[in-house]
Amino acid sequence: PPAPRLASTSSTVTGGAAAGGGFFDLPPPVDSSSSTYALKPIPSPPPPAADPSTDSAREPKRMRTGGGSTSSSSSSSSSLDGGRTRSSVVEAAPPAAQASAGASGPAVPVVVVDTQEAGIRLVHALLACAEAVQQENFTAAEALVKQIPMLASSQGGAMRKVAAYFGEALARRVYRFRPAPDSSLLDAAFADLLHAHFYESCPYLKFAHFTANQAILEAFAGCRRVHVVDFGIKQGMQWPALLQALALRPGGPPSFRLTGVGPPQPDETDALQQVGWKLAQFAHTIRVDFQYQGLVAATLADLEPFMLQPDGEDTDDEPEVIAVNSVFELHRLLAQPGALEKVLGTVRAVRPRIVTVVEQEANHNSGSFLDRFTESLHYYSTMFDSLEGAGSGNSAAEASPAPAGGTDQV
Repeated sequence: PPAPRLASTSSTVTGGAAAGGGFFDLPPPVDSSSSTYALKPIPSPPPPAADPSTDSAREPKRMRTGGGSTSSSSSSSSSLDGGRTRSSVVEAAPPAAQASAGASGPAVPVVVVDTQEAGIRLVHALLACAEAVQQENFTAAEALVKQIPMLASSQGGAMRKVAAYFGEALARRVYRFRPAPDSSLLDAAFADLLHAHFYESCPYLKFAHFTANQAILEAFAGCRRVHVVDFGIKQGMQWPALLQALALRPGGPPSFRLTGVGPPQPDETDALQQVGWKLAQFAHTIRVDFQYQGLVAATLADLEPFMLQPDGEDTDDEPEVIAVNSVFELHRLLAQPGALEKVLGTVRAVRPRIVTVVEQEANHNSGSFLDRFTESLHYYSTMFDSLEGAGSGNSAAEASPAPAGGTDQV
């Protein structure tokens, strides 16, 4: 039915369905270039009577009835008279004022933290603290080391972890606190667990092992008796892949002998023999003739050439082909004068066909304290970023604060 004729009154449109009104179609677009234009009334059922207590607590929101820009911050009060209207525009208060007017209490201040700026300040605080430690200005270093945890708390992921470890190391320097090394059985087992987690979560060791194994496999091409000397066998994770590649070699696998070198265990257990037993079981399943020898040495400089030679005389016409493998081991000898030269002499004495060496391209153990600190901070930040970006499991990334085989000390 035709809409009833409205009397001249001041109309206010309040919040649609939320205010109790029904749904309605918007009027057709009109030309807002003229201040006077025809306006058809919008039929809508009358809203139910609202609770006076709620109406008094909330001021109705006003909307402009004209066809102007919807982004305008003004409201209008329109008078309808026989299909014609007169509009008067009143500027609304700023959004902050509107929010405070509609709130029942005082505005709560909001503190916005710029994580990027806090990250830059965190790095500057770490480097400045390291420089103060180098200059033995422990008063300034103490003031800086107290700021590092607060700045690190604003970060997330890799940066927060790296800053926590380096901040703790700086605090030990400032307060001259050096904890005694714990050589309990739990620590030895936990170190093996961390190494296994790191190997599974990080691609660096896997890539190093794959590259070294490929070079050894090519050097062993056509050989029937091969011998690998591993300067740091650890859990022996590198060799199952090589054994499997030799088992699939055309003409059958060769006779494989492995000499694994490792440090003595704190609990005086024979961990090297346990590694050899697992590798022997795996070699048996793929039908590879396998022999194993474990050598316990506190340092590689304790090795002698006769330890790496075969146990008996060669009875076959074909001699044994030797490969020497070192993954993150030779840089440990830099702190011992003459140790590296002695190890290289031992390697020359066994006359290997190939020597595979994997090392870290980082200068963590030379130069000033600030230089070592800066290099280590950059190195481990990159390492933790790669672990976070790989998405291979946060538990593994958190469990392994440092790469396996590293000797870096802040």
